[in-house]
Amino acid sequence: MDDPRWVATLLEHWEVGQQMGAVGPGSVRRQFDHATALAAQVAPPRRAVDLGSGAGVPGLALAGHWSDSSWVLIDASARRVRLLSQAIRALNWGDRVRALHARAEDAARHPDLRGSADLVVSRSFGPPAVTAECGVGFLSSEGLLVVTEPPDEGADRWPADGLALLGLEVVAGPDAEPVRIQRLRRIGSIADELPRRAGIPARKPKFA
Repeated sequence: MDDPRWVATLLEHWEVGQQMGAVGPGSVRRQFDHATALAAQVAPPRRAVDLGSGAGVPGLALAGHWSDSSWVLIDASARRVRLLSQAIRALNWGDRVRALHARAEDAARHPDLRGSADLVVSRSFGPPAVTAECGVGFLSSEGLLVVTEPPDEGADRWPADGLALLGLEVVAGPDAEPVRIQRLRRIGSIADELPRRAGIPARKPKFA
């Protein structure tokens, strides 16, 4: 979906989000290029979730690249969800993209969302154990949780035994500059207890 009109609209939205603190410092075009690199590393999903979406980085960009996908962009900040909703209207994507004001732990237990997504993306959502526990509840069978990785962190952030407690395993795959990602695949069923109540994954992580 290489349409400069939607790209320009999205970048304008991200510039507004940057003024609100919902997008990190630096060029918003660079943020977009990172999302484009991420899109090249992952198969297009049918249904997807963006955890802690903020201003829609990378969820809105991925929704633009994958025009046949549907998205739920989740954020715990009502202010940021209003910004997301404005962007969705401006992009005219309301038939397939929606913003949801919720904690991820709560949203993952909603009947319409639990086990529904073949892709969950996360950028700066939280530490690995928190991201993994909050993300797994949305994943369909063998769905992927794709986490954007800091450039100076190693694979030991994602221990196999800790991930197994959450029903996840690491999946190898290529990295494409300028973005590094970690791929986690759901294995088996989602444990009834997961994710635990809002705030508990951060206070009592399943692994360090």
